[in-house]
Amino acid sequence: MKTKIFVVTHKAVPPLANDLYIPIQVGSREDIYTGITRDNSGDNIADKNSSFCELTATYWISKHIADADYVGICHYRRYFNFFNPLFNLKPSRQKPVTAEEFKQTAICKASAEKTDEKIAAIFKSHDAIMLRAYNLENGLSESYYNEQGGHRKSDWDETLNIIRELYPEYSNSITQYLDEGKKFHMGNMIVTTIKIWNEYNQWMFSILFELEKRIEVPSDPVQSRVFGYISERIINLYVYHNKLRVKEMGGYKITDI
Repeated sequence: MKTKIFVVTHKAVPPLANDLYIPIQVGSREDIYTGITRDNSGDNIADKNSSFCELTATYWISKHIADADYVGICHYRRYFNFFNPLFNLKPSRQKPVTAEEFKQTAICKASAEKTDEKIAAIFKSHDAIMLRAYNLENGLSESYYNEQGGHRKSDWDETLNIIRELYPEYSNSITQYLDEGKKFHMGNMIVTTIKIWNEYNQWMFSILFELEKRIEVPSDPVQSRVFGYISERIINLYVYHNKLRVKEMGGYKITDI
């Protein structure tokens, strides 16, 4: 198997799991089921899950997985649609389906081997797979802290300061892809080569760990997910600054689990 896609979950058994889709449990609850992969072994940041969200899984993957050509994450309620019909030129980014409806989809019925072959074929001409981008009304920067985004502007401003300090070569790209750019791949969902995966995670965590030193995490249970929200935007900066060839995919969102 060339591909490993980790299905991040904190409470539910993912409806799709096989040799390619590997559930990984985050958070402090007891094991969802015996033998599930957890993000709290070896080199890990599992205790930061309340503010880093699915990134505790991505950190663990980057430190422990070396036996795959392609690696990535999706969520127990959100999956890439690798088997979109050819005639559907603009597949839904998050097509809402029930768990029972999802079980009838081609992606759920396909074998791990068939999905692996599909993904390997994509990487003959692409560097990363992401959900189809949303085209926001405002730039990614403003959409973080405006009325619709609702997050603290000071946290975002400090993030950009850190990127400019640590990676000054990104300064023009911040303007192009965050301040002015409106293309937004959501959910931190990406599949890419293991080399790009590890390089991206090293870059991202160097920024977020520095940000963690400089801000106070909000006490509100939603706003406390600050590092998850910020990473969801700066992944777009990394992808486009580094000119990765992105294959945009439709997706499914399971509504009743």
